[in-house]
Amino acid sequence: MKYFYAAVLLTVTLLSCKGRDYKYEIRGKRPMLMERQVDWQETNVTEELVDVIAYTDTIHGYNRDSIWYYNSDGSKMTIHAPYTLSKIK
Repeated sequence: MKYFYAAVLLTVTLLSCKGRDYKYEIRGKRPMLMERQVDWQETNVTEELVDVIAYTDTIHGYNRDSIWYYNSDGSKMTIHAPYTLSKIK
């Protein structure tokens, strides 16, 4: 009986999930603050470019050195060059 309920729960979970179809995939670099412990008293904070992959429905703007869009919470996401923009489907 326990396996029956587990199978029903798994089936309902899989069938109720609605996937999100994004239009664009952006691969590039984004500045991020990195905090490193120098010794037990001192920390060092630097800004470094890290690799990112972003999926979005709309692109607000772009130029040679960056591309940007806005998240659903209103925050702006900027990805720096070199970036690649791929259209999905």
